[in-house]
Amino acid sequence: PTGTRAQTPPPLFGSTEPLEVTLTADFSLLKQDRRGETPERPATVALAAPDGAPIVIEAQVRTRGRTRRSETVCSMPPLRVNLKKRQAEGTVFEGQDKLKLVGSCRPGVDAYEQLVLAEYVAYQALRVVTDVSFRVRLARITYVDESGQDPPFTRFAFFIEDDDALAERVGATVFQLPEGSNLPAEALEPVSAPTAAVFQYMIGNTDWSDIAGHNVELLQRGGSAIPVPYDFDYSGLVDAPYAVPHADLRLPDVRTRMYRGFCQDEALSRVVVARFLAARPEILRQLAVEGLDGSARQRMTAYLEDFFQQVETPERARSRFLRDCRTG
Repeated sequence: PTGTRAQTPPPLFGSTEPLEVTLTADFSLLKQDRRGETPERPATVALAAPDGAPIVIEAQVRTRGRTRRSETVCSMPPLRVNLKKRQAEGTVFEGQDKLKLVGSCRPGVDAYEQLVLAEYVAYQALRVVTDVSFRVRLARITYVDESGQDPPFTRFAFFIEDDDALAERVGATVFQLPEGSNLPAEALEPVSAPTAAVFQYMIGNTDWSDIAGHNVELLQRGGSAIPVPYDFDYSGLVDAPYAVPHADLRLPDVRTRMYRGFCQDEALSRVVVARFLAARPEILRQLAVEGLDGSARQRMTAYLEDFFQQVETPERARSRFLRDCRTG
């Protein structure tokens, strides 16, 4: 891990045990909130308590995202949950307020729940390599529709650490890149940027840009920009049925890898690749997540092993990350 201070994680991110949560809201309204700056809708988040009576926290939820907010892609858009902080005191949500929630895009289709678990694995794999990454917490969420239009259902989902909390944890600040502008490549922190780029290559993700701040959170620390990847549904590791590579890249499918990082000094490149190779057993261990079915686990293991074989010798890594890198 690079440039972070050892600290006890908050309760929400202090365990990998799936959290049991009941989320109650008017989902018929939320499913209509598809465009622009969507409104916050009242909700409650309920947790089981040791004495059996549920702990209920008031919240506001709203839809978010781009592709997954589209009705043609997802029947249930991704959500942001804004908890009443005072009511969360003494619970697993203590200290939390704004949290992204990644849930099943089509709750009625079992295969889509596997996509959620695959994306969770991607986040956890990045956590193995660097602390400058979003913490996530798996949950089994029972969705209760206040409108009564849909019966309650329970699906795996996961919460993502708030960007301000991430920045504070790693001694940085969130950097707001002006709309339509790009950072110069030289502004990127020398170790964090290639680490993020190699990770994106490992999971087969090309739907990102560090200099444009696309699907990366840009943090500022010590005069440099740190790209922190998020949103991996377009990666080959997840392989969502709606995911297609950008036409400009001329790739046949999202499982075909392409390195999108900038060219680096060879010694630095070796250091970054060595970190991934050392983390190989722990990265593969993330696939033991509860709920992931055997066929998905086999497919994802083979995909990750293919990456490790590509970089296991200095010659292979050099051809991958120094020959195919971006110069500008």
